Amino acid sequence: MGYTVRAERRLGGLAIAFCVTFLGLAGWRAAEAQLRPGARFEEKGQCLECHAEVARAVREPHAPVGKGDCAACHKPHGLVGALRLQAEEPALCLECHSGQAAELAASHQHPEAGKCSACHDPHGSDHPAMLVEPERELCLSCHEDSGFTRPVVHAPAAEDCSSCHLPHGGPNPRLLELEQEALCATCHDAGPGADFATAHGGYAAAGSDCSSCHVPHSGSTEALLRASVHPEMTCDTCHDPSAPAAALGPELCLDCHELPLEPAGGSLHYPAAEGACLDCHDPHATDHQPLLLAAERELCTECHDDVAAALDLPSVHPVAGECSSCHAGHAASHPLLLAAEGRELCVECHEDPETSGAAVVHPPAAGDCLDCHGPHGTPIRGLLVASQEDLCGECHPGVGNRSGLPVVHAPVAAGECSACHLPHSGGALLLQAEGAELCGECHESTLLAVAESDRHLPFADGDCATCHAAHASELENLMAASVGSVCSECHDVETTAPAGGSAHRPVVEGDCTACHQPHGSAIAGFLQASPRPLCTSCHSEVETRLATLDAHPPAVDDDGCLTCHGAHASPHANLLAQKVDALCTDCHDGESEEFRSLHLGLPATAIDCGGCHDPHASEGSGMLLPRLHFPFAERECSLCHEDTGGTAP
Repeated sequence: MGYTVRAERRLGGLAIAFCVTFLGLAGWRAAEAQLRPGARFEEKGQCLECHAEVARAVREPHAPVGKGDCAACHKPHGLVGALRLQAEEPALCLECHSGQAAELAASHQHPEAGKCSACHDPHGSDHPAMLVEPERELCLSCHEDSGFTRPVVHAPAAEDCSSCHLPHGGPNPRLLELEQEALCATCHDAGPGADFATAHGGYAAAGSDCSSCHVPHSGSTEALLRASVHPEMTCDTCHDPSAPAAALGPELCLDCHELPLEPAGGSLHYPAAEGACLDCHDPHATDHQPLLLAAERELCTECHDDVAAALDLPSVHPVAGECSSCHAGHAASHPLLLAAEGRELCVECHEDPETSGAAVVHPPAAGDCLDCHGPHGTPIRGLLVASQEDLCGECHPGVGNRSGLPVVHAPVAAGECSACHLPHSGGALLLQAEGAELCGECHESTLLAVAESDRHLPFADGDCATCHAAHASELENLMAASVGSVCSECHDVETTAPAGGSAHRPVVEGDCTACHQPHGSAIAGFLQASPRPLCTSCHSEVETRLATLDAHPPAVDDDGCLTCHGAHASPHANLLAQKVDALCTDCHDGESEEFRSLHLGLPATAIDCGGCHDPHASEGSGMLLPRLHFPFAERECSLCHEDTGGTAP
């Protein structure tokens, strides 16, 4: 064992040595292919012989590229398909552009400020500062352009964003070069005596918040005023001339606007009741009508946090974020500041079930919509306040899963009542459609399977409910009753054996579908298959004999079983259609001389055919039974029987 281990170690060492040598040679070959004699990274153009696209002619080339100094930024050896940088961004860039370090450390920074190559081409471009696109286009690739497309565009915004904004970072919000008022004043002289003051009622606008009235990029008017502007008046209507920057207070709104009062039975908005107009409105101009401080959803949900939570749910009322669609701003004659009484408000947008002309109106739909729906948002589709199963089950407690029945219709089991029913108004039973049109939405394959066949009358009429329960059943396939009971409603079939007769077992058991297709079939009688294969699917021993022995001609035919047998019940044994002698003589002449000569001179009516003959198949001629009495087998009837002269012995 020791020898074997040492031998294995020696062989392993040799293998490793071979691999190292081979890989060393391979590596040398690769290096030889990549490198050339002489200085490798000193001569200008060495890298560019392979990376010619880097040295393309541009207006603003990166200085190291212009010098051919690729190693200023790149390590000479890297990964396949990528050259490693000497350092990561922005540290690498700041080694040369140290002046930008302060901007990158400012309190307000551009989100991409640390990713220099997001905006700058590291090798060079045709745009100032090596930008990857023209400045304005580059900025709008991230920032929405809707604020720049109104009819009147602010002159600096029509040029370059850097007219007002710092590209990397700065001390002011929104990366403004200066504080807002100071920045505006670089173009607009707001000092005393300036023409600029004329547009502001003679007041010097210095120190004011310009954006409280004006939009910075584009607007609908020459003055770039915001969308909603306080009606034109002199400034001293609201401002004290001795202190232009100070207003007299929100109570002065009531000099023009009446203080809303709570109507009897109505409601009053709390800020309006307190005269706190500026809680919701701006006194000068805003982007939101009517002078609202913010969009309705944002403004209202500052106080109504329950509504804010509802608006984040999966099912949201389409106008829930437009609060004034349903609510008054100050006072209303209805509770909750509603613009109209509950249901009347809803039917202003939604069709009124009571006036729809439908044959049936769901009672809850004629009442308060909020019995079933949330006004703002809910977790459930359709703004429902509970699942369909729970909601509908409040009035329909014995349906579907609540019935306790073992077989439940799939949509009902899933709690999807609206898969079949309309919620507000419609036709009979509020069904989405009638019969097969409705059922076919899920059971299309059943319809197609018999589309070219004779169809069972209820199925052809689309009357699925004749046989099936709609919601739940004790029986498979949602049968409305047992198969036998359902079929017997239309088919008067004997289901018990008459005295001395016989009945087919599936008929006795009420299992009609053992032999019949319930919806349709290409075979007469809606049979599952032709009579012979159908019958022998149970009577397999008969099929075996028919296939291997001499077969009785009727029995071997596809519909041969029904030549001799009834399908449901018979007054004779074995479901025979007639007495044996009568049945046999339908094909065999039981009165002929030939027949009598073979049967002791007796006619067929005087003998029992089944006593000697097999009705289905036999090994020999004459369809004789397999076990024969010796004299009979030799046709020596006279050994036991006397010639009776044609009368029964």
